[in-house]
Amino acid sequence: MSAGSLDCLFKPHRVAVVGAGSAPTNLGHMVVRNLLEGNFEGVIYPINPKRESIGGVQAYPSVLETPEVPDLAIICVPAKFVPSVVKQCGERGTKGLIILAAGFREVGAEGRALEDEVVAEARSHGMRILGPNCLGLEVPSLHLNASFASHMTDAGSIAFVSQSGALTAAAIEWAIGKGIGFSKIVTLGNIADVGVADVLDYLADDDETDCAVVYAESISNPQAFTAAASRFSAKKPIFVYKAGRFAASAKAAVSHTGAMAGADSVYEAAFRRVGAKRVLEISELYHAIELLASGRRPTGSSLAIVTNAGGPGVMSVDALSARGGHLVEISPETIEALNEVLPAAWSHANPIDVLGDASASRYEEAIKRAVQDPNADGLLVILTPQSMTDILGVADAVIAAAATTEKPVLATWMGGGETNALAIERLTAAGVPTFEYPEDAVNAFMNVVEAAAPVPSLLGSPTDDGFTPDRETAAAIIADVPDTGILPERPSKRLFQAYGLTVAVDELAHTADEAVELADSFGYPIVLKIASPDITHKTDVGGVVVGLEDAEQVREAFQAILDRARAARPEARIEGVNVQHMVEKNGQELIMGANQDATFGAVIMLAAGGVTAEITKDKALELAPVDKDLARTMLESLRIWPLLEGYRGMSGADLDSLVTMVQRFSRLVVEHPEITEIEINPVLANPDGAVALDARAVIDRDRLDNPPAAYSHLGILPDAE
Repeated sequence: MSAGSLDCLFKPHRVAVVGAGSAPTNLGHMVVRNLLEGNFEGVIYPINPKRESIGGVQAYPSVLETPEVPDLAIICVPAKFVPSVVKQCGERGTKGLIILAAGFREVGAEGRALEDEVVAEARSHGMRILGPNCLGLEVPSLHLNASFASHMTDAGSIAFVSQSGALTAAAIEWAIGKGIGFSKIVTLGNIADVGVADVLDYLADDDETDCAVVYAESISNPQAFTAAASRFSAKKPIFVYKAGRFAASAKAAVSHTGAMAGADSVYEAAFRRVGAKRVLEISELYHAIELLASGRRPTGSSLAIVTNAGGPGVMSVDALSARGGHLVEISPETIEALNEVLPAAWSHANPIDVLGDASASRYEEAIKRAVQDPNADGLLVILTPQSMTDILGVADAVIAAAATTEKPVLATWMGGGETNALAIERLTAAGVPTFEYPEDAVNAFMNVVEAAAPVPSLLGSPTDDGFTPDRETAAAIIADVPDTGILPERPSKRLFQAYGLTVAVDELAHTADEAVELADSFGYPIVLKIASPDITHKTDVGGVVVGLEDAEQVREAFQAILDRARAARPEARIEGVNVQHMVEKNGQELIMGANQDATFGAVIMLAAGGVTAEITKDKALELAPVDKDLARTMLESLRIWPLLEGYRGMSGADLDSLVTMVQRFSRLVVEHPEITEIEINPVLANPDGAVALDARAVIDRDRLDNPPAAYSHLGILPDAE
């Protein structure tokens, strides 16, 4: 359904409250009271077959008997009665439902069946559902408190979207205390229908909303989320707090990629891809809200600092540097202007130390001049209470100076006590965001800066590099996978070749004599590797020997590899030993892999290779598909990038070849949903090109037999090519 279909939730004129009782503790009674006390501008229809009125408002036996069709029904009856109420709402023509009751899928199979029944009934009538098991929603500009939250905030320009009703209730009380308003407050509950994607898609075109903060516990429809979040972030900043970062995966990974691409790192990649600014602490979300609510947002990352103490100023500089921000280099004109109002002993640099004996007027004059510096995108004012400090006077001075600029002015009032608390109260009431510590202020500043950064396109379709894959050969190789689902090294390499990747060719030897014969034909030096569908990490069982210079060494190494593999893995099936000409490793080793994330589907990983790969975890993740520009961005994000580029006279890699390999690897992953894990380890990148030295793939045989819908394994729906 279109985003416009949510008008029934966010712009209702007639609201029915089903299950409105007379007792103050009754859920429906609370909702009616909230609508009345909020001065809702529309019509309220309490529904109660046993009462003539609720809260002085005429009640009706059912939604079927209201004078006009309700746009929105807030359902407050117990779960077992909800299906019949939804049916009545559908028959009446109501289009929006908020189901507050719990007792659905969160309680088990019986509740899930009940929820499915409700959804099916709603869909048959074209209704949208918020919830069930949610707090409801608030639209302050309409005085609509369609929730059982105790209070409603003032109107503002920030949307708050949350999967936690309890957190939302706390955020409402915090915001009221801070004088912060919201454009919309939405709690999603079980997300039987309306989810994060639906709300973001709607809010992208909402004139009342100019930014959004999201508390998410899960993403139920990744393709819808990436499309909606990308559309929103192209117009307005979005902040996300994702709970459950360290949930353990029950699936054992076969490849390095599977081990390194944890669920939270995939969420991180997804948020970055769609331009959402992720914060890792709920305090960061609150701090961002406070700065955003001031209505003044930085246009760049250059910060000026005014302080009466050197230590906190240095702390601020450290925090700013750690976040990649910039300390403003005060212009000569500003230095001259500050010299006119500050004592000779002031710092003459940024941070602008106005000295411990600074009066309120000295602060005000310094702030006015500092904030006017053309290089400054914002200003942080720090106060430490000293014996001569006029704490309240300085607060008033900050308020007065902040009124002279459109740039954000942030305050850090360090210390405690009643006077400090009163100063903070004055600053907050005047719309000056105030933080307990300098680092909090800097982080809020930088989070808002980063959220406003330009967002590249989703890059939903890999750029055609002129190569046409041999899809028929690839399909045949995959279809011939053993019952284990693990495609061994040699067919995996042939699969890569079908998609235009350069591989180091090898052949299987069943005996030492065959190994010698192959080695003679390839030319020395030679690499031998155990060939077994049951052994993924060959080096762990002593299954790889490199640098063999003659036939005798090949013969000895052949038998040694078999002996070690059988001793380490007696149950493993041994097919023989793969023989390969040794490629001189005069370049950088990388891992190129992909696996299927439980939420976002196919994920591409690039990482520094070698036996310590899982320890160093120098990696970059992106949702598939990946085009050439994104592939290069991934490479540039690695710590080994200087080595790939060429470092201190050392030759770098052929970056064009490496980027092309990533791009074609991504195409393979996009076109084959049956590949659940696939890896080249290592890729050798040197001035001559990029070559796959070892390969392994894991195939889902069920998907081979029952092919899924096209692109259903992707978190980003590719653009049409």
